[in-house]
Amino acid sequence: MIDNESFLNHIHTFQRCQRNWNLEKIIDDQTIDYFLEVGYNVPTKQNLNSFKIVCIKNRKEILKWANIAKNPSSISHHIEPLTQATLEQGQLQNPQVNANLLFLFFVNENERTSDLRKNRERGNPPDPIIWKRKCNLEIGLSASAISIAAIIKGYRTGFCGCIDINSIPNSWVASWGVRTTDLAVMLGVGLPLHDDHTLLNDPTYKKGSFQKTPWEKIVI
Repeated sequence: MIDNESFLNHIHTFQRCQRNWNLEKIIDDQTIDYFLEVGYNVPTKQNLNSFKIVCIKNRKEILKWANIAKNPSSISHHIEPLTQATLEQGQLQNPQVNANLLFLFFVNENERTSDLRKNRERGNPPDPIIWKRKCNLEIGLSASAISIAAIIKGYRTGFCGCIDINSIPNSWVASWGVRTTDLAVMLGVGLPLHDDHTLLNDPTYKKGSFQKTPWEKIVI
């Protein structure tokens, strides 16, 4: 049983974006199934499948997706100088996704127009923008649940919302029943290579890490 102090320690670890991985380790299929069970059983409106989770365990496939986990060229000037320098030397912008496992979370547009949704909500399909906003909230619950479950089991995690959507070929997702534009967030899960979560696999480089902003206690 996890006591309050232990759970808070897990939450503090949950804040940290792990950027180095022991890629010689393999996460077994039973653990993957457990993470998917966790991710798909968070609350969603009318218990609909408003999102799809894709878990990638193949190293070649993970690296392929890790290379599009970056700012699109239209806003690449926002990248900090140190990160820009490492990119020019062949490093990934967001190495947290180059993990032992990579989870991709997609808005499930098909559910918006499904008969099941219509029967449960008794109405016309919601506006696509409203649907996507709701789905993104539910994806946040799912991704967080998987991350916390992973940390409790001794793994580390790293989220990434920097995605160069226009660089994803449709062929990558065609068999999943999703659209490239519906990719909401990526989550790396695995075992760390270094104790310092800011180091990259090549310890010559590291990424900055901000302290958590103080929060305001409001109790009525």
